[in-house]
Amino acid sequence: MQPRFWQRSLPVLVVLFANLPGLVQVVANAPLRTDTDTAAMLNAMRDTGGIAGWWRWFTGDWFLHNGFYRPTTCLSLLLDYTLYGETGWGYRLTNWLLALLTALGSYGLLRGFAHRWLSPPLTEERHAQAFALAGAVILSLQQTNALHSVQRLSVWWWILVWLLVTGYPHSLPAWKSRLRAHWWQIGLGIGAFFWGWDRLVHSDFERLIVWVPSRTALLATCLTVWSLRSFLHWGETGRTRYLLAAGLLDAGACGAYEQPLTAVPLVIVLAFAVRREWRWRAWVAPGIVVAIALASVALRLTLLPPTISGYQQQQLRSSPTLATRHLLQTLVPVLTHYQYWKTTGFDPYLFFFKDAWDTLAADLAFVGVLVAFWRWRRWFGWWLLWQGVTYLPMSFLHPFEHYYYLPQVGQNAVDLALVAWGMLLLRDSQRQESGRSFAY
Repeated sequence: MQPRFWQRSLPVLVVLFANLPGLVQVVANAPLRTDTDTAAMLNAMRDTGGIAGWWRWFTGDWFLHNGFYRPTTCLSLLLDYTLYGETGWGYRLTNWLLALLTALGSYGLLRGFAHRWLSPPLTEERHAQAFALAGAVILSLQQTNALHSVQRLSVWWWILVWLLVTGYPHSLPAWKSRLRAHWWQIGLGIGAFFWGWDRLVHSDFERLIVWVPSRTALLATCLTVWSLRSFLHWGETGRTRYLLAAGLLDAGACGAYEQPLTAVPLVIVLAFAVRREWRWRAWVAPGIVVAIALASVALRLTLLPPTISGYQQQQLRSSPTLATRHLLQTLVPVLTHYQYWKTTGFDPYLFFFKDAWDTLAADLAFVGVLVAFWRWRRWFGWWLLWQGVTYLPMSFLHPFEHYYYLPQVGQNAVDLALVAWGMLLLRDSQRQESGRSFAY
């Protein structure tokens, strides 16, 4: 009974608790019509008869008439309109529930991939569950904008606490001995932990729940995460119901927003990686995803004008170079420091100021990230691909907060693994003296 409770009920309760701060946004005093996009959506639903006119949104442009085919999002908002009218908390409650479901889905994804692509002891069931639960909790705190108190503390304080809590020796001679013997492991571990933790606690969403038009990204991300989780179940068990669920969820995601179309390369790479274990089943999943993506694009080209709308033209960045640079800096954050050094120059007088030391320390710490990427390259490669391909089309647009939501699932998996790798490396440096260590 106890193992079943741990595996099913306890993670759900923990993730639910972590999402409770989002209810503050649900009950916020934020009238719907103060936002022009939300007001236009309400007018469109009212003028077409609410839920009775649902079919209009499956045969043409969506509520804002700006050149997008999003019938799944329209249907979800029509249901809200039927239930709540123009009462704002109802729409925000649905947004909160979608965010909660996304966090639960990310738990399942992280747990499934931890068994497959991480190193011992994280491949063990209880450690994989703890790792996945940590990822679901951090996503919950990010999407409910609940990390302010943690952000006020420097990452270096967290590193100090980490060194002390993990049982590092407290006497000065023992410190010196350990540093002489394992300085390189300690340095690499601190570097990986620094970058992973810093990005985890400084990634948050201020209005993902309170802003009703975020429904596009919330619904698409939720359906995409659960679709990929269902594909994993299908590959591992061969049960047809998981394959059917995965296909329906993916179709719903593509009908909610454009970003899920980028799941095609993710599923293809996954199929190639597990082809020996899943055998013929490995290629069924990408076949279905490609077919759904092609059908979605065909519907868009058939039902809507095949030209770029005025809104879409307005959203495009002025230069592809800017888009490329922004994408690379998102994937490899140390590249943002290049502009700092280019602007200031490597002037010795800079080091009278704290910013120069912080930047230099972060640059040196990135060596730990590179080593971690090499050691766990299958894990980091797939999740970095997730972050990159899902954000690629959005990098060519002027940024909005909800553009980052689907990529955030991949970024969190990268950052959480950096934190875990750093902590395990420190423990490994302690265990080497007793002959018990793992190869990370």
